[in-house]
Amino acid sequence: MKILYLDPVLGISGDKTVSALIDAGCPQSVLTDLLEGLPVKLPSLATEKRRQGALAGTYLKVGPSDLHLSVRQMEEMIGDLKTEDRVKEDTRGMLDVIVSAESKVHAVPKEEIHFHELSHIDTLIDLLCVARAVAYFSIDRVLCGPVAHGRGFIKTAHGVMPNPPPATTELLMGFPAVFLDEELELTTPTGAAIVRHYVKGQAKEAFTISGQGCGFGTFETARPNVLRAFIGESSDAFVDVDEVVWMMEADMDDMETEYLGAAADRIRRAGALDVLYFPVQMKKGRSGVRLSIIAPESRIGDLTEEVFRETSTFGIRLRSEWRCVLARKEEVRPTRFGPVKVKKGFDRSGRLVKTHIEFEEVKRIADEQGIPYRSLLENLKKEL
Repeated sequence: MKILYLDPVLGISGDKTVSALIDAGCPQSVLTDLLEGLPVKLPSLATEKRRQGALAGTYLKVGPSDLHLSVRQMEEMIGDLKTEDRVKEDTRGMLDVIVSAESKVHAVPKEEIHFHELSHIDTLIDLLCVARAVAYFSIDRVLCGPVAHGRGFIKTAHGVMPNPPPATTELLMGFPAVFLDEELELTTPTGAAIVRHYVKGQAKEAFTISGQGCGFGTFETARPNVLRAFIGESSDAFVDVDEVVWMMEADMDDMETEYLGAAADRIRRAGALDVLYFPVQMKKGRSGVRLSIIAPESRIGDLTEEVFRETSTFGIRLRSEWRCVLARKEEVRPTRFGPVKVKKGFDRSGRLVKTHIEFEEVKRIADEQGIPYRSLLENLKKEL
């Protein structure tokens, strides 16, 4: 398994991450070839070698630009790029977590979010370059050390705000943090989005380092303003492990069963990876229901509140577990019944392991064409 370990000893930002990945061996031409597909005038990009004390590394200097983009414009440009799906999906993923965080901290619906500093073309450049560099190294898993933050206040388009700003802390909920005596924005929302999107769980495992890079930030500080990136391979013992998840469970014998489905839907929307409920036999021979939730560590707080609000339980059990998942890809396939969306699962070597036809697709086509569900499913399986 290919590993990327980020070491944000003085915080993380988009430009420092790109600089570190270039220093680790990703050719700048790989990134500029992708960016040239954007239908806008780009600022100049130039790398320069920097040194502070015994540390040497790369600094990516982005030239001036007055170009600002809306979220919708960024999404459209990402979708129109001629690059592999992984790069597009990761870029969209990072952009989406920024939008979600901004929406939450400013209490504004996602569709009404208007970026200020983050609307600058630099944001899109950083996200695309990180996604492309991660794909270039064929990274399977990203790990990250404790994220450093500064203190005091910073000036933003929203006015003077505490450091780190609310969107950054929202993005890094559930991740280890270190607060340093630096009156600088050491970790930016873009840097936080990189961690939020790529780093799944806080498991640490041994891996063999095959390359490293050091990315310098813009500010000059007494401490080296760098982000280090380590590229490596994990041992076979961890090859099938993807992430740590949390199991949340509650047993109830006084919950109206007709409300469980609606409660489960709300729990899913609150960030659960999956929600199950099934009958159990409780004390004194009473019939009950066990609610079982699979959750990312970062959503445990919100999900705990949701379970207490929506169910009759007075307590929740929690435990951590490993989870292994296949790499997934959705595509639309033509059939004699019309286009059908299918989900494919791939193992670590990229070999197709299974293909799944989504139930909603079968239901939609069967309802439109008046075909029995089972009959349609069997025919689609034969075609696909």
